[in-house]
Amino acid sequence: MKKILIVCAVFLFIILLTNLANRVPGDGQMGTSFSLKAQKVVACSEHEIVLVDPHQTATRLDKDNSWPDCSSFQANQVQDFYLSRGEKTHFLGNEKTAWWRKAM
Repeated sequence: MKKILIVCAVFLFIILLTNLANRVPGDGQMGTSFSLKAQKVVACSEHEIVLVDPHQTATRLDKDNSWPDCSSFQANQVQDFYLSRGEKTHFLGNEKTAWWRKAM
């Protein structure tokens, strides 16, 4: 009975990992939409923005004129960003991230 439970737990764990791995989007062509989840704004200027995820990996993006003013981003607020690729990164929207994503 114990072995059956262990096998079932391992099977469910593999399904869960496969499901999570399938959600990761691949690199798209120019003009395709993508999202950056659970990001904090650490630096913002007129032409670029630097975002940091919970694993302290920084992402620098060149901004176009669709981005809101830097003052609209709070320093310690974790947000999900919805963006589009192009010559420069186009801002589609943002929202406060889910509580469970902050811990990931």
